[in-house]
Amino acid sequence: MSWLAVDKGGCEHIFAEKPCRNESNTLWICSVVYLYGQRYANTGCCYLPKGSIKKLIGRELTWNDEPVELKED
Repeated sequence: MSWLAVDKGGCEHIFAEKPCRNESNTLWICSVVYLYGQRYANTGCCYLPKGSIKKLIGRELTWNDEPVELKED
């Protein structure tokens, strides 16, 4: 299923897999990719319009909340 989370700046995101909190960049990531010796965070997400998460789950999320999984009915 999909996962919902909000970054420290208040931007709403949807992920294909459960993200992990990246404190150094204040965002959620799915994995870390190494390319030519450089380390890159793979956010693996799509941005959502502000207010989308509340419409989907009935409440707002903040950076302090854990990601919420969207489940099938």
